Amino acid sequence: MSAVDQGRVGELLGSDGAIQPIRLTRKGGLATSDVQARYQEAVLRGNVYYFATGAAAPTAFVGAAGGTPLIGVLNPTGSGKALVFLAGSTTITAVPSVAGVVDSELWAGVSALPTGTVTAPMNMATQQSTGSVAKGFVNTAMTGSTAINLVTGLSAFWWATAAAGAMASSGIIDLAGIMVATPGVLVALGVRTVPTSTTTDAFLMWEEVPYP
Repeated sequence: MSAVDQGRVGELLGSDGAIQPIRLTRKGGLATSDVQARYQEAVLRGNVYYFATGAAAPTAFVGAAGGTPLIGVLNPTGSGKALVFLAGSTTITAVPSVAGVVDSELWAGVSALPTGTVTAPMNMATQQSTGSVAKGFVNTAMTGSTAINLVTGLSAFWWATAAAGAMASSGIIDLAGIMVATPGVLVALGVRTVPTSTTTDAFLMWEEVPYP
């Protein structure tokens, strides 16, 4: 029996392509642990991209054809990639001037390629807008897009009055790949209702992997 057919106690050091034994604890159990940050390898391999917009004045979005989300990401037909969504967030940067609720939501569906203003995604490792197969739309009308479906709420912000204050949920949300855009699918992060004077930061990040 070779070494690779057996378990090994202690740290394993290797390079890409190396064949390693299974790591065991001193008591013979299978050793599992986070050996690095969750998205580190995907980011460093250059496969992770994102969109972000700061202090944007949003337009109410309910997935309608030609709508204006804070962020829209289309995986073009024939791209040969799947977009696996990893994280997203929205943060209110200017409170409404009247009472209201700001609900940010994720929408998805098969869509025609919009003809609105296209923005190239940023690579998370290089911070350069090159390499992605995706077509992006940042706080701009997705002219010609098909109506898409609500998937889930992302965060909520409720504002009563200047005196009463607010209740909110915010921060980066780990999507953990529950949303995947295969070729031809559009994913959008939008705000359902927009009380007067609201502005918002928004962020959406994904990994591009071979498909099928």
